[in-house]
Amino acid sequence: MAKRERLTRQQRLHKEKLDEKLKNLPPYIEEYKDDMFSGNVSPSTLLGYFHDFEKFFNWLIVEGIAKVENIKEIPLTTLENLKLQEANSFFSFLAFEQELQDETINRKKSSLKSLFKFLTERTEDEAGECYFYRNVMAKVKMKKNTETLDVRAERISEKILHGPEIQDFINFVAYDYPKAIEGQKIKMGYYKRDVERDLAIISLLLASGIRVGELANLSLSSVNMKKRKLYVLRKGNKESSVFFRKFALPFLEEYKRIRGSRYKARDTDRYFFLTNYKKAAQPLSVRSIQQIIMKYTEAYRDEKLSPHKFRHTFATEYAKRNSVYDLMRQLGHTSAETSSLYVNTTEEQAQQAIDALDD
Repeated sequence: MAKRERLTRQQRLHKEKLDEKLKNLPPYIEEYKDDMFSGNVSPSTLLGYFHDFEKFFNWLIVEGIAKVENIKEIPLTTLENLKLQEANSFFSFLAFEQELQDETINRKKSSLKSLFKFLTERTEDEAGECYFYRNVMAKVKMKKNTETLDVRAERISEKILHGPEIQDFINFVAYDYPKAIEGQKIKMGYYKRDVERDLAIISLLLASGIRVGELANLSLSSVNMKKRKLYVLRKGNKESSVFFRKFALPFLEEYKRIRGSRYKARDTDRYFFLTNYKKAAQPLSVRSIQQIIMKYTEAYRDEKLSPHKFRHTFATEYAKRNSVYDLMRQLGHTSAETSSLYVNTTEEQAQQAIDALDD
């Protein structure tokens, strides 16, 4: 089995960004970071929280609630004495001034609830007391999701590839995409250099349902061609293994065959998917993989699909033939409710299901 890493490559990059951001944040945020790390929260998750804290702290200064010059100087007393009306005003600002969606605002509420819970329950001053005890964020209401599972499932279904489209899209990338960029020398040059790699990426995402971050973090030793098995590091740094569908195997084998010569890979270049930057092999970033997928899907049907939509595509196909619990394991879900989103039958299938009871 592949050697287990504590953090993925992307998480290490995010940890560096966290350390940089801490220089401009109040000192109690560093204590919060250490507390969260002790609970196995990933740097990637925490970086999102830090973005939310910055937005909130800057708003406190602009509104005159925190009477300081910069956010690093915001004292604990400002948070302790924050009124519920002021807290709700911040979330109203996000909704009506910045026009953020309810789901996005809920995430920011969760971030701030987490911070205030830490400050009021898991801190210690010299006397062994918490920094303060009045938690105004505990009074803030989360916006309930009124969308039913059926509606969410239908929305997911509209933005994915279905059945024969999967192979049709792969064939498009392999044979028809060059026609779409005919006469564009730079694009054609990149395509010819990267087509084997790009097909390997596309087919593996569609054949396994792994997350784009999990794919970017794959090493040579974590891809077992013989068993069609991948060793991945899931959210929360949980190690897992999943299988992938047969159709991806020839694309992976062809990419692996040209990987060394095409991308100048050395023995020390352990990551599976590479790019060539300044005549040297470099690991392919999550952002680069996202751009690759969006480039080809836009050319295929005038709509940019993300790698996450490929995960939805795989999950929908998988759910047709397997149980929700099998799907949970394959996708690394901890909730059956999340996995059940992909068990979305069409009207025709629903009619056949009810008629089958009378056969």
